[in-house]
Amino acid sequence: MIWLVGLGCLLAGAVIGAVMFKVFLSDEARVRALEEQLQTLSEEHEHYKGNVHNHFSNSAQLLGKLTDSYREVFMHMAEGARTLCPDYISSQMSLNADTRTLLRQGDGRSTAPLAPPLDYAARAEPGKNAGLDEDYDFDSDPNTQH
Repeated sequence: MIWLVGLGCLLAGAVIGAVMFKVFLSDEARVRALEEQLQTLSEEHEHYKGNVHNHFSNSAQLLGKLTDSYREVFMHMAEGARTLCPDYISSQMSLNADTRTLLRQGDGRSTAPLAPPLDYAARAEPGKNAGLDEDYDFDSDPNTQH
């Protein structure tokens, strides 16, 4: 009889242990935990991306306002200088092409032709190596002392 009670307790313990293993330590539990972690990290990442987008959108708006304010202050100062300063000073403050472009006046076209940047250094003298040449500033004899 005591053997039956011991055997029953052993079987009950084995069943409880198997259930606890299945719930806490099995691969399915790990997969569920990793999926939950992945979901929370994905949500955090989306939230972060939204914050970054909002930050740069707000920064662009603020910089636009700053540019407009700077333009207004510049125009106010230029007009004040033109009306309040003597002629020899106000003549120096006449709007040149760069200032008109800055203030969005005129047609906005530059007189300089547009060209892509050069990907090489121009030669100072024909026949000499240019600054980006592989042999620039190297002697042909490596044993030469400088």
